Amino acid sequence: MKKKIILLTVPILLFVAILYGFIPYYEKYKNIQRYAFTMDSADGKFSLSDLKNRYAIIYFGYMSCPDICPTTLSFISQALNRLKKRDAKKFQLIFISVDPDRDTLKGIKEYVRFFSPNAIGLTSNKKYLKKVTSNYGTYYAKEYQKGSKLDYSVAHTSFVYIMDTDGLLIKKLPHLEDSNQIYKVLLSLSK
Repeated sequence: MKKKIILLTVPILLFVAILYGFIPYYEKYKNIQRYAFTMDSADGKFSLSDLKNRYAIIYFGYMSCPDICPTTLSFISQALNRLKKRDAKKFQLIFISVDPDRDTLKGIKEYVRFFSPNAIGLTSNKKYLKKVTSNYGTYYAKEYQKGSKLDYSVAHTSFVYIMDTDGLLIKKLPHLEDSNQIYKVLLSLSK
């Protein structure tokens, strides 16, 4: 009888131990998949997983944004420029346009490179953008404006997402975090 109990207990304990050890890896895999994306750039398809051994700084916005987007991208640029060159190379700025109707791939590339010469500008179709922005917990919507030459603006949240080298979210910086705060986060990661 004791032998039977031992024979039944040992496999169950092994199974629980294996499962317990597997769960953290599974959770990490799920989170990597949550934030993973592949989008279009002026230079072809780009996936977050293409950034081997580099941190990603991701910002969602649009080129016609009159204030928040250029200000935030300027803050990111200032923070990157304060780092030593070897440390700055550990980071990749990624701007994702949420206005694919107006923002062309070539235009996005030129726009974001104004702020950082190695920045990557991306966009995708509306359905995929909704999926990705939802996964990141960000929001955007067109707001039509009568009498405006632009016809509409895009209301959107303004977070800066710092991703680790595996594609996991490290930090979600709030709206208009100044360049000093962004710099402190980047500096702590570059060590």
